[in-house]
Amino acid sequence: MRTNVLLKAFIVGAVAVAFIIPLTMIWGVVKDRSRYRDTVTAEVARSTAQSQTLVGPLVVVRYREILPATVKGGAEQVREGVDVLLPDSLRIHSNARVEMRQRGIYRVPVFRSATGFAAAFTLPPRLGLDQRRLVEEPRAEVVFGVSDPRGIRAIPDVKLDGAILEPRTGAGLGWLKHGFSVALPPDATGRLVAVDGTLELMGTDRLMFLPIGAVTDVEVSSDWPHPGFVGAFLPDERSVSTRGFRAHWKLSRFATGVDDAMARIRDGMSRGAPMTAEGGGGAPAFPSTDLGVRFVQPVDVYAQSERAVKYGILFVFLTFVAFFLFEVLRRMAVHPIQYALCGAALALFFLLLVSLSEHLPFVVSYLIASGACVGLAAFYVGHVLGSVTRGALFGGLLGTLYGFLYVILQSEDYALLLGALLLFAALAIVMIITRHVDWYRLSEQPPNTPGGSS
Repeated sequence: MRTNVLLKAFIVGAVAVAFIIPLTMIWGVVKDRSRYRDTVTAEVARSTAQSQTLVGPLVVVRYREILPATVKGGAEQVREGVDVLLPDSLRIHSNARVEMRQRGIYRVPVFRSATGFAAAFTLPPRLGLDQRRLVEEPRAEVVFGVSDPRGIRAIPDVKLDGAILEPRTGAGLGWLKHGFSVALPPDATGRLVAVDGTLELMGTDRLMFLPIGAVTDVEVSSDWPHPGFVGAFLPDERSVSTRGFRAHWKLSRFATGVDDAMARIRDGMSRGAPMTAEGGGGAPAFPSTDLGVRFVQPVDVYAQSERAVKYGILFVFLTFVAFFLFEVLRRMAVHPIQYALCGAALALFFLLLVSLSEHLPFVVSYLIASGACVGLAAFYVGHVLGSVTRGALFGGLLGTLYGFLYVILQSEDYALLLGALLLFAALAIVMIITRHVDWYRLSEQPPNTPGGSS
């Protein structure tokens, strides 16, 4: 008879382990719904505009020059060249207004930004070119680049020293394909020029800027209360409230490394790098030193539901331990099928959670799902153990577990610590409750069958 308790513990453990299968299936459902949500988000981005990165303004100089013959008596060659001049100072101020686009049950944030820019360029005489080697007069233009040109819903406003210039589509560089440009007048060379204007840009997910000035000053504000600051540089100043956010960056060329990037580009061009179809050189592009903001969804219900499912087997195990202690210490016979039915109620909680959270706030979904499962388990266990009080006690313990799980889900940075503390507390409680139990003698006593279990 001594093996009865051990055999029952083994059977209960096997039933608990078997619940890995339905929990894995529920985890797969969560992943599928998350992928479907991402697909819907991508569809909205394709129908509006993708994430946006604004580059510019840059002064691009295109020229054709005669190269000396490489061998004696050889013919001279004509090479097409491109040079890029960076601003001495660049100031950007962008205000983004976020609106929600509905697609089925999903809502996707889409931003509309009004971006003002002001840049100062010191243009060298003759644009720094050797006029004796030129085949024709060079062409200089101010170029702006964007990631997705579909987001430019209005004609950009560009001014040179206060005079309005007419923009043209396309950036015309191999490493900066999309955007727009304006032609510089011939009298702009050999002096300090100021370029300013505004650009209305539409996009999804994130709004980024490339700090290309010798000194770059960027300020971004929005009515979106859930920003995520991303890129190579975090803002020097930020303020976030329920009414929106404001962030400010100030950088120099020593931090961004943009001069080194331009030196690599010029070096690639000087070695005769092949020209692309857009007219740009095949030189390296700018480094990944962008900065900006993501318009983050406040609660990712699928990420939280996925994390909750990962604790599912722990919940089943702890619940079975409590059920097993009731059975052993009160000398009551509980069938493995009754364990399985109680575990099914626990597993169903996670499916209810993810399905409800698609339509309701996560905290409301969690309260409804946990309340329903705790109530069902307490009702069933009360009849299995033949006592409403025992069922209520079991429900209270289960409700405490659900409360602790919610705390873990909300405290991502401390999830491991809280999970370890929960396991330690559960083990300590079991050891304290069973410290006086004589397991050998307990195995020799026949169990009682509760009247309410049939």
